[in-house]
Amino acid sequence: MELIVNRLAQRSKKYFLILIAVPIFLGLVGWFLPVGKEATTYTAEATLSLGSYDYEPLNNSKNVINNLLTNASFYQKNLPNLSKENLSKLQVTAVTDKIIKLSYTDSPKENATEVINQISTAFLKKDQIKFQEKKEIIQDSIQSLSQEKVSEDTLVDQQRFLNELNTTLFEIKPASLLESTDPSEVMTNNKALNSKERAVAGILIGITLACAWVLIPELVRGQSE
Repeated sequence: MELIVNRLAQRSKKYFLILIAVPIFLGLVGWFLPVGKEATTYTAEATLSLGSYDYEPLNNSKNVINNLLTNASFYQKNLPNLSKENLSKLQVTAVTDKIIKLSYTDSPKENATEVINQISTAFLKKDQIKFQEKKEIIQDSIQSLSQEKVSEDTLVDQQRFLNELNTTLFEIKPASLLESTDPSEVMTNNKALNSKERAVAGILIGITLACAWVLIPELVRGQSE
């Protein structure tokens, strides 16, 4: 073992300049290498819980995805500022029948967050309008039925209908935003290394190569012996 250590020390001393030069050279190459200028892209996400008020076009994830959030006409009516290029960066997936996830990838970070928020807001606004219509219909029915004069024979039925309507009014709910990506937590895709990071990577690679230069001859010698 002592003999091996001595040989390693002698080899390191003999090639000392090369062992120092390699990490420095690769570090400089990493620093000046003309890469890493590509725009870093970011993915912003939003998770929506669909409403529940007996209206399938807005209450079912399959219908919402196919007929609205991946349909160009929805954006033409509600978000005309978004181009086809914008929509090509959008992904909409169904988590469950009642939950969908929106993912939008763009650069810079603020663009990704802004677009995903615009889409979420536009859908929730559309859903709120339809939900309010449904709510008002139920409320009007409750008011009309409660004011209607009925005979004693139908009084029980009237009360039962009123209870059902009140229960329905209590149970229905609009779509809501479950989770939205915070601007400071937006996920990064294809993050390019900056000059400093590339230089450090080059130095580490150089050190690894230098160590291999010293150790491999001893490994080969050990196997031959």
